[in-house]
This record gives sequence, C-alpha cells and structure tokens, in this order.
Amino acid sequence: MEIKSFAGYAEKGWGVWVQRSSHGSHNPLPEHGHDFIELVYVVHGGGRHLIDREAFDIRAGDIYAVAPGESHAFPDAQDRELEIINCLFQPETVWQSLPADAEALLSLPYVAPLYQGAGRLPRKLTLPSSDSAVIVGLLESMMTEIRERKPGSGIIVRQRLIDILITLSRVQLREESSVRGAEKPGAVQAGGYEILVRKVLAYLESHYPQRITAAELAEVFAISSRHLNRVFRQETGRSITETLQGIRIERAKIMLHETARSVEGISAAVGFGDPSFFSKLFSRTVGHTPGEYRRIARSKRSS
Repeated sequence: MEIKSFAGYAEKGWGVWVQRSSHGSHNPLPEHGHDFIELVYVVHGGGRHLIDREAFDIRAGDIYAVAPGESHAFPDAQDRELEIINCLFQPETVWQSLPADAEALLSLPYVAPLYQGAGRLPRKLTLPSSDSAVIVGLLESMMTEIRERKPGSGIIVRQRLIDILITLSRVQLREESSVRGAEKPGAVQAGGYEILVRKVLAYLESHYPQRITAAELAEVFAISSRHLNRVFRQETGRSITETLQGIRIERAKIMLHETARSVEGISAAVGFGDPSFFSKLFSRTVGHTPGEYRRIARSKRSS
C-alpha cells in the first residue's frame, strides 16, 4: 500500500493543498495512506468509501476526514464516476493559525482535536445543500489562491481552512443538538434512534483514547444510560463497550503495522489502561498476539 507524504505538496501551497479530481475506469483510486489529514468532499457520484476497511455509502454533499496513518480507498471507482475535492493539511497548520487564546474554539469538533492533539476529527458528515454551497465556495476560493499565488494568498488559504473547519463544526454541533432534542419525551421520530446511534459512534471514534463510561455518554447525549445501552444494542447488535473495544483494536492494528511503538505504548495510546488485558483481548479478537500480528503485517508489506 502506498503511503503518501505531505512533502510532495508542501512546496506547492502554504501548509495546505486543495485539488479537484475525478475517478472512474480512467483513474481508479487504490487503497493508500498518508502522513497528513485529508478532507474529502464529494461533488457527485456514488459507490463506497473505505476508511480503514470501514465502508461508507457515498453521496454528493458528504465530507470525510481521513487521519494520518489511516488507509482509504474508493473500491467502486472503476465502475462509477466520482468527482471529489481534496483538502490536504497537517495539524500544525491549523493550530499555528489559531489565536493564542483559543479557548472559545475548543468546543468545535473539527478544531479541538487539532489544537489539543487528542482525539480525531469526525469521520463523516453529510452536509445540507446550503452548507455544501458554502464549503464548495471556500474550497474553490482556496484553489484559486493557490493557483494565482498573489500577495497574501498564503494567509487567505490558511484562513479559508479555518473557515471550513468552523463551518463543519457548526453543522456537526447542530446535528448533535437536534439528536438530543429528538430524545426528549415524545419527541423521537422514525429513524431518530438511528441518528442517535450514528452520533454515539462518531463520539466513540473521536474520543476512543479517553476513558469513556456509559454514564458519561448518557450525559453527553441527554438520555438515560439504561435507555442508551438498550437502543445502541438494538440498532447495532453490539454493546457500547464491545464497539469501543473494537475501535481501539482497529487503531492498535494500524499502530502495530505502521509504527515501532511498543505493545505497552500502543495499549495506552488507544485507551487500554492494562497492557495484559489489551493483549488478551487483541488475541481473542484478531487471532494473533500483538507481536505476531506486527510480524505478519510487516512481512506482507515487504513481500
């Protein structure tokens, strides 16, 4: 699998690179990873987007965040036309552009992970048409500035990136607020539980390195922990604990494959306080110990 480096784009922009591309039989997009953050906005098309082998159905208006070290691909690109806009950047580009007193921004889900260095950006967000128009306008403005390279273009490009992250954060928070409102007595509509569970999954994806309890989740989503557990299992077939452990194991597999960190260090990095428990759970889930998995994955990569 190819690992793309931001060094290939660094000289072209100002810590940010934006490009529009189309994919199909003429230009398939195989699985690859990279050492930077990639925002993928879907202009039009369909199929599936695989991020670390988790499949998402694609539709226009979707925006995906792919973190450093994660792999992704569009496996149906050869059979379907797909047009996307990519925005590539490194976390330091964002926090270096933020004001010194950025406390007001720490509640923004597309900003806080970059500023605090913990957690991850929401993996997928489907934008309403009005918000899509705003995001596309900002991305096209960035492409123009990068292409024309006028005096001050670098400042504008970095500011447009901040504008995008704040806009996406507002949409995400608005959706979370609507979910919480839907959970008030008598307010749940058809499909409301499905939306709630998607939000819980996104929260787990963003906060998996941290200690997460059912009580804390219940408080975040303004619902009783007993009801939340019941709804989550009903919609997914798994408990919240099982799902969180699965996310952590998947992240551990990436670190074992892509880094030289010790098993104990990886255990702590993905949220397991007890390395012994982590190793036993990993073995039971994957079928190999962490050390065995690392050797097998690296032998496949070198072959």
